[in-house]
Amino acid sequence: MSFPYDGKYSTDFIEDWVKIGAPAKAKVLAEHGGKEFGEQCTHCEKEAVNVSLGNLLTYPFVRDGLVNKTLGLKGGYYDFIKGSFELWGLEFSL
Repeated sequence: MSFPYDGKYSTDFIEDWVKIGAPAKAKVLAEHGGKEFGEQCTHCEKEAVNVSLGNLLTYPFVRDGLVNKTLGLKGGYYDFIKGSFELWGLEFSL
């Protein structure tokens, strides 16, 4: 959530990797912008899982597997502070 996308900072790979989560960050700022930063980060971590699940749908073999019900996609979030794990499925219609 705090990594700037303004081009002032450069590493070998982190910018491209972090940009994958930009849609999650935008959604969290729109829906939870008034909440404290730590809570925004938690929401962003979970939403980034949803973004990754959505990105998997860009692969034809993944879409085919889902349509044919030979593949299921699950998202998960591990909270190491609370020692809890949340698991959710991808709900969609094709």
